[in-house]
Amino acid sequence: MNVVFYYNKCQSKKEFEVLIKTFSTAISKVIELPDTIEVCLYKFAKNVYGGIDLYRVNRIGINYDLLLQDVPLILTHELIHVHQKHTKVFKTDKNNFYWHGILQNVKSIENLSFEEYENLPWEIDVRLKQMEVFKKALSFIQQ
Repeated sequence: MNVVFYYNKCQSKKEFEVLIKTFSTAISKVIELPDTIEVCLYKFAKNVYGGIDLYRVNRIGINYDLLLQDVPLILTHELIHVHQKHTKVFKTDKNNFYWHGILQNVKSIENLSFEEYENLPWEIDVRLKQMEVFKKALSFIQQ
């Protein structure tokens, strides 16, 4: 697993990089992921922990200000989204979102309430899988 890091107006955090590389490799043994993952470390708003790039299958963002101990679970969440896009279960284009090939009635993610966002099918799918993927990845690391 190749992990490429990008920073936006912040200094590199080597401890984040080591943790993210280790955990990404372990997660790739649990779910199918692209050979290369791009991780952008940004200073997001305090209530935003991470996100996926809607146009690039293999790029995610992680909040630069997270505590190190919070990174693995957030990374797991975002990499499940990468898995969804990599396996084409979840697709996006300029203005549309598709789940299992069905166009979703979502105009703008940014304008959704928290409840509406949490009820998007790809978010429900992540919540159903996140702890199992996290625990399995952790077991690979502990071996």
